[in-house]
Amino acid sequence: MIEGNNELFASGYLYDFLRQNQQSQIGPAVDKIPKEQLLATPESDVVEHIFAQLSIEPLILHEDRMETTEEETKVEVSRDWRRDFNHHRGTFYVPGCKICIAIPFTGDSDLWMYTPNNAGLTCPYGNVRQPHGNRAGSVEMTFCCPIDTLDEQRLKNEIERQLNLLRSYVKSSTQDIHNYNIGLKESIEQHIKARQERISKTEGLASRLGLTLKRNPDAPPIEPLRLKRKLVRPLPPPPDSGFEPEPGIEEETYEHILGVIRHGLRTFETTPATFKSLGEEDLRNILLAHLNGHYEGDATGETFRNKGKTDIRIEDGNRAAFVAECKIWRGPKEFRSAIDQLLNYLTWRDCKASLVVFNKEVKGFSKVLSDISKELSEHKLFKKEFADQKREAEWRFVFRSAEDELREVIVHIFVANLFSSGD
Repeated sequence: MIEGNNELFASGYLYDFLRQNQQSQIGPAVDKIPKEQLLATPESDVVEHIFAQLSIEPLILHEDRMETTEEETKVEVSRDWRRDFNHHRGTFYVPGCKICIAIPFTGDSDLWMYTPNNAGLTCPYGNVRQPHGNRAGSVEMTFCCPIDTLDEQRLKNEIERQLNLLRSYVKSSTQDIHNYNIGLKESIEQHIKARQERISKTEGLASRLGLTLKRNPDAPPIEPLRLKRKLVRPLPPPPDSGFEPEPGIEEETYEHILGVIRHGLRTFETTPATFKSLGEEDLRNILLAHLNGHYEGDATGETFRNKGKTDIRIEDGNRAAFVAECKIWRGPKEFRSAIDQLLNYLTWRDCKASLVVFNKEVKGFSKVLSDISKELSEHKLFKKEFADQKREAEWRFVFRSAEDELREVIVHIFVANLFSSGD
């Protein structure tokens, strides 16, 4: 019944193809990026840039646009043992019908050649028409039957069997590609870090200089709280002056700072009536006192200092490596302005910040959280969310700097509910 078709998924193993593809392409792709550009661009942007080049698009069958054609043909039946050819030798043709099923597909057409991990003993048959211009490719299956022995049910069963076999192989291939792309991104990150380390050793450059914060040995420990709970984007050009390492705070220090703030806010929420009457500046000063109980400064100014009306900063020179803003919730519009204000403060690469929002007037706290989440994810400078850092009434986002696309800002958002129904 199947004529003129080739065996699909039968030219090699997909695992071997993917492994070779990964090993041969990642290193050269990372090494091709100029050193200054690699160091000046946020690592996540470099990863996405290379991933967009090397990731593989899985096969997708668009069966909603499947086309079926039918035509008369001649069917060669010399091997049909049921027929009596009266000792006729050679080919023998009888009138028949030909049904051709064409299914458009998108994805990497090379995948039609390779056997996925979870494959059956029998491969599907068909012919692959490569994509051309703006037109998708298609996989075509042709079925031929002599008219004099046509069994419609048998033909229908065979067509459905081949279609199911095709779907099964495509599904298995797609799962393999999904796993490959996850591993590809991790491998790209490793290659980038390895090259950054090589550059640091050979050139004597550090990608980041730490601002050393001297921990107060007498400060009480913060106990953890038990809470319920393929378009390739081009990399931006490196700075004209070249890459220069800039100060920043280490991740461990950032987490501890946030832990101190979190601990202070939980104290506020335990007795909201006590703090509800306070304004932004007073609430900020209480948090400042908590922070200065854990860190002690020296003459370099590497400490928490009060600057402006509502913000808390760690500074070096005239720029801030950490800023915490305290705001009273007055609706989405003012919250959006607070985000803009915070991002305008932050000009260092990999700068870290926090925004603390106090809800004092709104009874429906869940609506406040919903509005904040929406404003964050829809902000024009939004880049990504750290889903693994999600806590109740907390988020951590990465934003692009408003003034320099090479820079990204990490902002951790706290929302404290000081609304008291007893008022």
